[in-house]
Amino acid sequence: MSIFLTAFVKSKPGNSEALKKQLLNLVAHSTKEEACLQYDLHQSQEDPNVFIFHEEWESQAGLDIHNASPYIIAFVALAPELIEGSISIYKTEKIA
Repeated sequence: MSIFLTAFVKSKPGNSEALKKQLLNLVAHSTKEEACLQYDLHQSQEDPNVFIFHEEWESQAGLDIHNASPYIIAFVALAPELIEGSISIYKTEKIA
């Protein structure tokens, strides 16, 4: 059964381009993972500091491998410098 995630990330003022660069790096690595079925990054038109991920993973095991990957660990360590508040992650069920 697929795992669906939606994540909201907001950059600190003045850091949107630096954060975007880091997020695009996550996309480049994540889409190469065997368990990754979808890993789309969006940027809000109303607030360019807001980024939204739509992800689909083959399984919880695949998502666990992703979350333990070196590039995710490196991003989590760097995130406090670039992100306002915390990342909001929602695990969802596709209903339509």
